[in-house]
Amino acid sequence: MKTCLSFLIFFIIAVTGLNAQSLKVMSYNIHVGQDASNADQLKELAQFLKSSKADLIGLQEVDSVCNRSGKIDQMKFLAEQTGMYYAYARHFAYDGGSYGIGMLSRYPLTEVKDQRIILTSDGKSDAATRALLTASVAAGNSRITFATVHLDYRDSDSRYAQSEEIVDLFRDHTEPVILTGDFNARPGTKELINIRTIFTDTGSDSAITFPAVKPLNKIDYIMVSKGHLLKVKKNQVFPVLYSDHLPVMSVIRIGK
Repeated sequence: MKTCLSFLIFFIIAVTGLNAQSLKVMSYNIHVGQDASNADQLKELAQFLKSSKADLIGLQEVDSVCNRSGKIDQMKFLAEQTGMYYAYARHFAYDGGSYGIGMLSRYPLTEVKDQRIILTSDGKSDAATRALLTASVAAGNSRITFATVHLDYRDSDSRYAQSEEIVDLFRDHTEPVILTGDFNARPGTKELINIRTIFTDTGSDSAITFPAVKPLNKIDYIMVSKGHLLKVKKNQVFPVLYSDHLPVMSVIRIGK
């Protein structure tokens, strides 16, 4: 009996190990490639992203050929500089181009989708929308859904309505989901409590990211769908001043 039990335990551990995957995941609001003084930092930012050796990076406040940022396709530029795959979704047209969110990946991105979420305080279905970017990633032995989002900066009611749509979108997902983003909300707020009903935060509440100079608040997150996060090996906020936010990275182990 003991031999059978030992074999069963060994088998479970072995199968879990085969299906597990270690990843370096970053979330970074890049403030359209400009620091807090609106000085261009896109090249320096690209070098930082490359040196971080992150596997997956969710980016917010990205410009695409806007006049204010030199008509550069910022996601294409960052992908070229880092040697990573990329995807972009626009929130809206702006200043001769568009403004939105993006992602970089060491692995090919498939099934890329712009899942629109509402932008409203009352939750009406006919309200304006913003991007929620998702993609499927085959990383090692695992297939995961990678997502990034930028929640409404204006008020908690609007963010809560957005959190409801996020929860509805991912509640029944069977494969691991990694959600990154600038949530514009501190831990303990109703929108964060709602998101945490199906996601686990990979960082501590003390991982403060905003403002970049003398940070006071944690509003940038890396989350993993509940039941899929096996271990957080490391969580780190980088004190680099290429944006008005600080980037945060988690080294995680995920599996089914």
